[in-house]
Amino acid sequence: NLYSEFPHKASTNTVSEADIPSTMILMNHIFGDQVELGIKYMKILYEHPQQILPVIVLVSIERGTGKTTFLNWIDMLFMDNSILINPEDILDKFNSGYAVKNIIMIDELILDKTSGVEKLKALATAKKVSINPKFVQQYSVPFYGKIIMATNKEKGFMKIDKEEIRFWIRKIPVIPQANHNINIENDLFKEIPAFLKYLEQLPDIDFTKSRMVFTAKEISTDQLSIVKEESKSALCKEL
Repeated sequence: NLYSEFPHKASTNTVSEADIPSTMILMNHIFGDQVELGIKYMKILYEHPQQILPVIVLVSIERGTGKTTFLNWIDMLFMDNSILINPEDILDKFNSGYAVKNIIMIDELILDKTSGVEKLKALATAKKVSINPKFVQQYSVPFYGKIIMATNKEKGFMKIDKEEIRFWIRKIPVIPQANHNINIENDLFKEIPAFLKYLEQLPDIDFTKSRMVFTAKEISTDQLSIVKEESKSALCKEL
């Protein structure tokens, strides 16, 4: 068991959405009309760390969208069980820095090399991973990593096949001025105990629909279709 002790305690009082205003603003901003699925995703991350989940990709060419704030919030919640890495780390043969983490976050993602794309796809559903530390013999452990990515390249950050069902891609808009809060991360941190209680109050998860819990139809978005279209070969596009 390589999972670190969870760093937070849930509130003991009953919690409503009114008790976690900053958290709900962020969740609604990131997940939009799929916010119920987003909350369900967070409940699974919190209560079922071994469960396979889709790869979340937050895309926007614009700045000030809250993508990095979301990644920082995930890091606040899960601390030693999460890690933020560079895209190049996926290609590095020395993977001990992220291979034992439960949540792997990648910022400014662009993967041009096929080997990196295939490795990332394999990680999304892998049950075991070979860990290759420097100066230590390679060994294998069970893998429970969930992947969350953010990128400013909306269409061509990586190639995704038409049949691919592992990616949940959301285009994130600029934060409305009315919701702009320079202290958002402090407010999010303060709301963590109440948010955890809120997640605990939700109905139990139905794990029977898909091995990733969410069906392909549920996590399908217009942005996913755009990326799949962009991923077609030049010849295919011309035809």
